[in-house]
Formats: sequence, C-alpha cells, structure tokens
Amino acid sequence: MEHFSTHVVHNAPICERYHVMKLGWPPRFAPPLPGQFLTIQPPPGTGALLRRPFAVSDYDPLLSQIEIVYERRGSVTRHLAACRTGERLDILAPLGRPFPEPTGNARPVLLAGGIGMGPMFFLATSLLTRNKNPVLILGARDSTLIPELPLFERIDIIIATDDGSRGLHGTSIDALHSFETDGNDMNTEYFACGPMPMLRALALHADQTARKCWVSIEQTMGCAVGACMGCVIPVHGGNGYARVCTEGPIFDSREIAWT
Repeated sequence: MEHFSTHVVHNAPICERYHVMKLGWPPRFAPPLPGQFLTIQPPPGTGALLRRPFAVSDYDPLLSQIEIVYERRGSVTRHLAACRTGERLDILAPLGRPFPEPTGNARPVLLAGGIGMGPMFFLATSLLTRNKNPVLILGARDSTLIPELPLFERIDIIIATDDGSRGLHGTSIDALHSFETDGNDMNTEYFACGPMPMLRALALHADQTARKCWVSIEQTMGCAVGACMGCVIPVHGGNGYARVCTEGPIFDSREIAWT
C-alpha cells in the first residue's frame, strides 16, 4: 500500500451516469492487480470526510497510468466528474486481494453488473494479454448504461439489459444460462462483480454446477485498511465475519454466508 498525490490524466463520461478517470501511477510502485482497489480523499467542499474506494479498471505500465470507472451519484463523485486534467488527488493504493489465476485450463467467464464493470474490465484485459480466452457478460438496466469501449472488439462479449433495449432481454444471470445452454456448458470458472443479488444467484448456480466462483464484493468502507471493521460481511468459519478491505474484496463464493 502506498500513499501519494497524483494528477488526473483523463476524465470523461463513457455512458449515462458512468465516467472513466485515468491517473498517473508512480513507476517506482508495484503495479495494481485485477480486483484491487484504491481510495481517494474527498476534496474540501464535498462535505465528506471518509476516503472513497474505487476499483482499478485498468493499468498501463508503459504510460504509468491507472484507471477507474465510477458512477456519478453523490457529492464526491460529482466533484470527481468535474475534475480536469492536471488536478491532483490524494490516493491510497493498491488495496485488497486480487483475483486468483483461472484454474488449469478452465475458461474464465466474467460477469459484470452496474458499477461492477470496472474490476471486470481490468481482469478481462489482463486475461486477454495472457491468451486465457475470457467471456465477458455485461448486464445493465438499459442500453444507456452500457459503454462503448475498445475492449469489446477484442473479447467475446454478451450484453443483457433488464428492459431488452440492447442485447439479451434479462439479467446477466439469464445471459449466463443462455450461454451455457447454447452449447457452451464446458469447463468454465466464474469471476464476478456487481449487485449482491446477482452475486448470490451466481454463487448458487456455481454450487449447483460444481464450478469455482470468485466474487468481488462492493461494500461501504471507513478506513479501507482493516482497522475500523466497518466493511465486514458474514462468512463461514473463523469468527463469522471478514473485512472486505483486507480479507477481500475478492472471495471464493463458498466462503460467504449468503442471506
């Protein structure tokens, strides 16, 4: 974990409500890995005191830049959306456990829902560079919440929208079922980030089909370094709880006591 100030390289909307921000990454620091996150200190004037967590959505070692995808929905993210190139932000990174490597020759199937897009984009890019042949299933409420990215031209992608305005009419879980019943019920392993109902449904499906499933949990955080216990979730074993910021955000879905 490093604490540093860095500058905004790029900041722009990618679809309705969602933005992408690129930040300088000091080359002397270890690179972030897919699944890890950073926190940003809210600037004065936002009325917020606690640091805000954002999943890393890409890392470019040649340009020494990292990227986050964020949703504009509160005072801090509205401020971030207004940041211009050259403005500086206070960062803690990289934080949390990354995604593990796919097991053996299993094909990675990535599911992203809502703000869960960011970490799945990073994982997808990483897997592509290592010829792991991932599939990306991207779910959203409607077509306005689906970005257009160069990544989509390089990967097998399935899009699902709740209202049917783009891609399959249904959820990301519906899209997964369709994918698997369409002759793709093979040796696969699941990786996902999104709303808890989506992750819960995927964990159940993974149990029923005896597949490994790794989930990235989004949780409100206080300190994001394991001290405050403000981001715990119920798990099996131990004392019954795990800190998302340090024991996660990546968990084997079987670890979590889904309710």
